[in-house]
Amino acid sequence: MKEKLYLLLLLAVMLAGCSVKPETLGDLASAYATVDDSIRVHYKQYGDGDKTIFFVHGFGCDLNTWEKQFEGLRDEQNLRLVFIDLPGYGESSKPHVEYTLDFYAKAVNAVLDKEHVGAITLVGHSLGTPVCRQVLMRGRQGSLVDIDGVYCFYDGTETPEYVEAVNQFGHAFDGPDCAKVIKGFVTSLTGPKTPQSITDYAMSVMPKTPQYVASSTMRNLIERKWWSLRPMHGRAMVICTQNSGLDPDNRQKMERLYPHLDYTELTTCGHFIHMEQPDMFNEKLKKFCNKTGN
Repeated sequence: MKEKLYLLLLLAVMLAGCSVKPETLGDLASAYATVDDSIRVHYKQYGDGDKTIFFVHGFGCDLNTWEKQFEGLRDEQNLRLVFIDLPGYGESSKPHVEYTLDFYAKAVNAVLDKEHVGAITLVGHSLGTPVCRQVLMRGRQGSLVDIDGVYCFYDGTETPEYVEAVNQFGHAFDGPDCAKVIKGFVTSLTGPKTPQSITDYAMSVMPKTPQYVASSTMRNLIERKWWSLRPMHGRAMVICTQNSGLDPDNRQKMERLYPHLDYTELTTCGHFIHMEQPDMFNEKLKKFCNKTGN
């Protein structure tokens, strides 16, 4: 009897020591890095593979936008997945500071440094794309995955109309009606086949962006100093959608920025490509990572 009881106790201890495999991003433990001594940057990570993919969400969103990427990639033994809430969003601090691309890049680098990550694949959606570009331009080694990223093209040939349109967009979030403006912005991001669940997610988080965060982000986003047209010679993958109003020569523009480019242009997909077509995106991302060696 005692021997049987001992075996049962041993089994209980062994089972207690077994970690339960997380099913969702919500199951992952939170971690924090620090920027400028007091600004806490929230992130989550999973896996211990030799290839790190770092996911950077877009304007108004949070790390939960990558739920389908976690579900689709968590069983890949060679990968380490890291998801960040940029400052001003999610569970990160929301200080009253200037939200520049360089400030966001510092937050990304703070997480990478804390986790001792070297070469990396940076995945940016929308605003996340120029944030990832800035990380690389600050000297981090790695490759870039651009999901319908934001770009301002200042090459000396831009028309006054273009400059005015960019300025209007950059200041559209300045006033007290910011939340209403963001709701209209969300509506413009959907495609003809975008599931309602994706729109519901965007509507549930984006209008909650503090007005000072939204205004500062957009005003700083359009500044010329962030938009160098110097080619980036690391590998890059761009997946974009015509639904976002691409210029007819968008592919040529991307090829000038990224000489080593894998380019996909969709027709009817909405702005949240990684949520709307997760299987397609996840497969392309896995293949891209296997080619880059990061």
